[in-house]
Amino acid sequence: MINGETKAVRRSAAVLLTFGVCVIGMVASVAQRGALPSPWPGRQASGATLLPNGWRIEPAGHHIQIGDLPLNMAPSPDGRFLIITNNGFTRPTLTVFDTKNEQVVGRVPVDNAWLGLAWAPDGSRLYSAGAAENTIYEFTWAKGGLKEAGRITIAPPERRTGGEFLNPGFIGGLAMAPDGSRLYAVHVFGQAVSAIDLQARREIKKVSLAAEPYTAVVSADGKTLFVSLWGGSKVLMFAADTLEPLAEIAVGGHPNAMLLSKDGTRLFVACANTNAVWVVDLASRTAKEQISVALYPNAPVGTTPNSLALSPDGATMLVANADNNTVAIVDIKKAGASEVEGWVPVGWYPTSVMFSRDGSRFFVLNGKGLTSEPNPRGPQPGGMRL
Repeated sequence: MINGETKAVRRSAAVLLTFGVCVIGMVASVAQRGALPSPWPGRQASGATLLPNGWRIEPAGHHIQIGDLPLNMAPSPDGRFLIITNNGFTRPTLTVFDTKNEQVVGRVPVDNAWLGLAWAPDGSRLYSAGAAENTIYEFTWAKGGLKEAGRITIAPPERRTGGEFLNPGFIGGLAMAPDGSRLYAVHVFGQAVSAIDLQARREIKKVSLAAEPYTAVVSADGKTLFVSLWGGSKVLMFAADTLEPLAEIAVGGHPNAMLLSKDGTRLFVACANTNAVWVVDLASRTAKEQISVALYPNAPVGTTPNSLALSPDGATMLVANADNNTVAIVDIKKAGASEVEGWVPVGWYPTSVMFSRDGSRFFVLNGKGLTSEPNPRGPQPGGMRL
């Protein structure tokens, strides 16, 4: 599920958004005590949706069905289309979404996928992570359509023999060098990061890591590679040309999505186990600030920030909060003094957020849509009532 929402960053708008989310939080609290108006999750008479966990959602924006568990999106070179990777129960697909007409215009099935998407700088090709296949899919892009052009094999596919896990790797997050010569890929279970020469179409360097990585980001000058160490509460810095280690920066638990400030002096890191986005000062290579995106002070861990987006002017950051079903709007103009201006209520378990090219709208992927539905190939709910 995807929903688009008009940008609202002025303080007056932020107050309204904050109030809306507070109401959702209060209703959820009542629901958790058992005071539910309906015994069955789903659409309610009020227009809200009751989730199976007792929470309610009343998302803002327009809602378009995208596919099973969307995890990530990448805008086309002209910003008109979004390429969305679907990674749920059904066969993975790359979905092409037209942001002008707000409709799905294409789907390309793939054998394996998870999170990673990266465009070539000239916009002619898109690369997609091959997950347990340990490959990277290559697609050509023309006239709003994707066509598979081949696969770059990094390692043999993962498999199990007699309970033994062979060829672990699982290609996840991807990052493209600014000049388009190299693609960087993290191996989630293989605990490594690779550099791929795109002209030779092969891995040229691989570095082992101390824990599971999530994704990678390359600096604007192409000199530095950042890797979020999902299982290690760190961000790792490497020389992009050689993958020589430069620094290890301590951040919060489960660091995942990363975002560079427009001037390249700060690195924002979503840390899912801390309710916060940690801000790394790249000059000192230390985390100087923590931006809490929880709905209230001293909230227990459970906000789960997992995606970040930067406005075109670099002044505003959006944070998708998976377990609060919100997107936080953060003023980041002044280093060390970031301020949350409000929250936008979205769908169930947002997984990715992105501004439109002109900054007038933003798009949110809701990993679980708006409500639960029957299993297409499994036991159906409602067959027996006790």
